[in-house]
Amino acid sequence: MIVSDNINIRESANNQSISDQIDKNKLLKVSYLLESSTKKALIRRRRQIIQNLRNILIKKIINFDHFLNPIDTYKLMLTKSLQFGHPVIQCDSGMKKFIRGQLNGKHLINLFRTRRYLRKALWYLTKYAYHRKNILFVGTTIPSSRYVATTALKTKSFFVNFRWLGGMLNNWKTLRILLQKLKTLQKEQKTKIWKNFPKKEIMARRKEKQRLEKYLKGIQMIKGFPEVVIMTSQIKDISAARECKKMGIWNLSIVDTNCDPRLADLIIPANDDSASSIKFLLYYLGKAINTGRALAMLKKKFNNNLKYSTSIKPFSSYKSIKSQKDKKRKINKN
Repeated sequence: MIVSDNINIRESANNQSISDQIDKNKLLKVSYLLESSTKKALIRRRRQIIQNLRNILIKKIINFDHFLNPIDTYKLMLTKSLQFGHPVIQCDSGMKKFIRGQLNGKHLINLFRTRRYLRKALWYLTKYAYHRKNILFVGTTIPSSRYVATTALKTKSFFVNFRWLGGMLNNWKTLRILLQKLKTLQKEQKTKIWKNFPKKEIMARRKEKQRLEKYLKGIQMIKGFPEVVIMTSQIKDISAARECKKMGIWNLSIVDTNCDPRLADLIIPANDDSASSIKFLLYYLGKAINTGRALAMLKKKFNNNLKYSTSIKPFSSYKSIKSQKDKKRKINKN
């Protein structure tokens, strides 16, 4: 009897241990399933957050109200005097398709074409800024030089706003030597080594430093070769446009009726002599660059979950937005 009782106790203990193991396995499976489901839910949620943030960024950083309705944009451009061109005699043959008419012997630019090309330029700049390309602003005329410097500083880009030195892009090695020279002169002034030199040499070094700063102040911190060049005055900086064409650098130019559109990869037909028109265009170009940079930061922040494909354009047209709204209404009705 005692032996049989012991056997029964052992069997019951074994059964209990087996049942405990089964329960443990079940619990482990359930916990694993829960973990995987929560992980999937978290990933989905993260993707949704990223998409929402991207949409909010694009909508907030670039004011879409002026680009959805062409009539509003047209009115805004008229107030900023983007339509005024040069005299009829100075017209370039390549710019004839962008001209709307004449007023007091001067050509008038077609602003609907300007709007179309501006939208295109904004999309390209967001893409290049997202891919962290080196962007260089060039504008040496009196109305553009100030706005070129401010937009470049706001967008963390580089600029040339005093004078374009011939061979800045062709002779990149010599330019790097000049930049290195400027850095050494600035270091010497900070560390007060100049005190050991005679007065004549100090004056010469100071003059050299001021001269280099005047020409190279905007590109002082550039590390690599510029990959995108934005020009506001093509006629004055024609050598820069030719260098870009020769070196195969992507060039965006604000082009007036007397300019050559064949020298640029993408143009914005507009008045390049008015400060208000240049300010208006540079404001939106700067916003586009900041959007691209913000999207790049988002990608870095969320472990490369955000995929910005070239097929998805952030500047969707008014018709596409309208069609999306219609689709949503149909789904809600069903």
